[in-house]
Amino acid sequence: MKEEKRERKSKVKKKLTKIIGTVMVGALLMMTAGCGITGKGSRSWLENEVSDIEKVYPTENPEDLFEKFPNGFIITQTRLFIESGKRYSIDLEINGEKDIRKIEGKVKKVLLESEPSYKETIEKESKVEYVKGEGLVLEKPELEDSLLFKKYFLFQKLKLNKDILKKLEVKDKSFSFETGKYNIKYLFINKEIDNYLGLNKQKVSLDINGEYSEIDKTYFHTIIIGKNTEIDFSEKVVEEEIDKENGE
Repeated sequence: MKEEKRERKSKVKKKLTKIIGTVMVGALLMMTAGCGITGKGSRSWLENEVSDIEKVYPTENPEDLFEKFPNGFIITQTRLFIESGKRYSIDLEINGEKDIRKIEGKVKKVLLESEPSYKETIEKESKVEYVKGEGLVLEKPELEDSLLFKKYFLFQKLKLNKDILKKLEVKDKSFSFETGKYNIKYLFINKEIDNYLGLNKQKVSLDINGEYSEIDKTYFHTIIIGKNTEIDFSEKVVEEEIDKENGE
């Protein structure tokens, strides 16, 4: 009887140990899964980081960016394309100058060569200014067809926010704990992108890049749009940082 009782106790003890072990493993798996779902680099974390993109996308009147970024801002665009068998880029860089409240800069057409060594040759160039009611206006209007594929910025039409992004298909995402840089890439069809890039209901990748910082919350996002694996277009809006030396 004593041996039978001892055996039953032993079996109960083993069963309890097994149950406790299973519960602990399950809890550990849930914690690990939770980190993957909500931790740094997860979709929900990345979409929270890029949620301020709605400050810019859309901004129908670029002059309103002065209200959002009182210290000024920089807008850059690059479009890559093939023409007569040669590879080109259209590079636009415009500054929103806070003191004079003007949005102006330069745009250029650049020939990109890789043989025998990488080389960039500026073929056409002009000063450019955003003028309310007219859009982007060149100092050399005769170059408009060559340098401006549109007279407005994509951010004037394209609407992006957390609610829109969470409904899209995610193709890829990444986060570097060393540098704080991150990106999340979506696949979708969008009418405004179609109109801007001359596409016809074509699925494209929309890559949003940024950099995480606990302290610096300066607006800094790049969107990159590509067909297949090719990068066709990028647009970046960067908030000018406060001049810490002058306190401005």
